[in-house]
Amino acid sequence: MRRGAALTAALGLLLCLPVPAPAEEIAVTEIIEEIDLPEPGETLLATDVDYYTPNEMNGNAPCGHADCFWNLKMGCMDEEAIWRVLTRPVTVLKGAQREQIRARKEPEASCEEYTGVITCASQAVHVLERREDWTLVEAYSSCEEGSAVRVWALPFRGWVKTSLLEEKEVDQTYGLVIDKLQQRLYVFKEGKLLSTLLCSTGFPRSDTPFAETPAGEFLMVSWTGGFWAGSLFCDMGMRINSGILIHEVPCLIEKDEKTGEETRNYARCERYLGEKASHGCIRVQRERTPEGVSIKWLWDNLHRTPCTKVIIWDEIGRTLGYPDDSLELYYNPSGGKNYHSQPTCALVKDRYEPMTAFRYGELEEKPYSRLSRCPGCTPQLRRSEIDTVNEKNNREGK
Repeated sequence: MRRGAALTAALGLLLCLPVPAPAEEIAVTEIIEEIDLPEPGETLLATDVDYYTPNEMNGNAPCGHADCFWNLKMGCMDEEAIWRVLTRPVTVLKGAQREQIRARKEPEASCEEYTGVITCASQAVHVLERREDWTLVEAYSSCEEGSAVRVWALPFRGWVKTSLLEEKEVDQTYGLVIDKLQQRLYVFKEGKLLSTLLCSTGFPRSDTPFAETPAGEFLMVSWTGGFWAGSLFCDMGMRINSGILIHEVPCLIEKDEKTGEETRNYARCERYLGEKASHGCIRVQRERTPEGVSIKWLWDNLHRTPCTKVIIWDEIGRTLGYPDDSLELYYNPSGGKNYHSQPTCALVKDRYEPMTAFRYGELEEKPYSRLSRCPGCTPQLRRSEIDTVNEKNNREGK
C-alpha cells in the first residue's frame, strides 16, 4: 500500500473510534505516529527482486537519451521517472495504423534479411543512428500470424528508411503503463499514479507464438469499439499496435429464450484477469477500482488528440518477489468471499465498510485461506501464485 493510501486508511479507522472524554483526549498526530507506515519510496507490495532497464536486459549500455524508455527500470514504481518518459515525444514510422514495415539487417534496399517488424503510426522506435537515407532503430518486434519474419515480440535492431520517421507529441495529462510480469495496468494522471487495474496480455503457446504481446512504447491511435473474437464479444476496443487493442474483458452474449433479452456473461474470461490469457490484446477489468477507474473510465476519459502514450514492460529475465508479511489486506467477516487491497471497495456494500484488516502473512491461515482475490481493487497475489508467475516466465530474450 502506498503511503498516501495507508494514511487515508488510518484516518478512516480513527473516525470510527469512540470519542474519548476531554480528559483522555489523544492528539490525532500521536495515534498516526504509532502506525507502522513505510518510508517514502518504500513499498510493502510485491516487486521485482532486482530492477533492470530494457537496455540492461538486452545487454546494451545506456543509450544516453534523456528520459528514455530503454533506460527506465521495468517494474520500479518511480512516478517521476515514469512520468517523464510517458510525456516525452516519440518517433514512429509513417503509414496506416495496420501497416507494418520490416526492418533490414543492412542499410541497403537490396538487403532481404529482416530483423523484425514495426507497426506504423502507433509503435515508437528507438533511434540509434540516423543517416541521410537509412536509420538504425530498436523496438520489440510486432510480427503477426503468418508473418514471414518470425521474431515474436522480442527486441531487435534494424534499418529503416529515414524518410519514414515522424515525431509525435503525446498527451500531457494521462499515460498508461502495462506490466506483463505483474499483469497490471497502471493509470497515471499529471505525474501521479491514479489507479491500478487487472489485465491479461497475450498467452502464446508453441503453435501460437504470435499471441505474445510486444513490449515497448505505443500510442493509443484510435477508438475502434466492440468486436467479436469467435464466440466472445470484446467491447470498448482502443488500438495501440495494429491488431492489438486495449479492451474490456471478453464476455458471452446470452439471450433469454422467453423474453429475448440479452445479457453479458463475463465469468469465462474474468477469472483469468491478472494472468496471461489473451491472443495478444490487453484485456482490462470492467469492475471499478476504489478510485472509480475501469475500462469504461479509460474509454471515456483518455485523450484522443494528442494520443495517450502506453508503455509496456516486458517480463523476460525478471523475477517477482513476495509482498511483506506486514502488508495490510481487508475482508468482510460477514460472509465476504474476497480479500481486498483497501478497507473500502466498489464491490462491497457500504454497510460492511470499512472492512476488517489482516496481514498478508496470515493469508494462508483460517479464515483467510478460503478467500479469493477481489476482481476490482487488485490485491496482491498469494505466494503460490507468485511462484507460478515466476515458473511460467520462461521466455528467452536475444
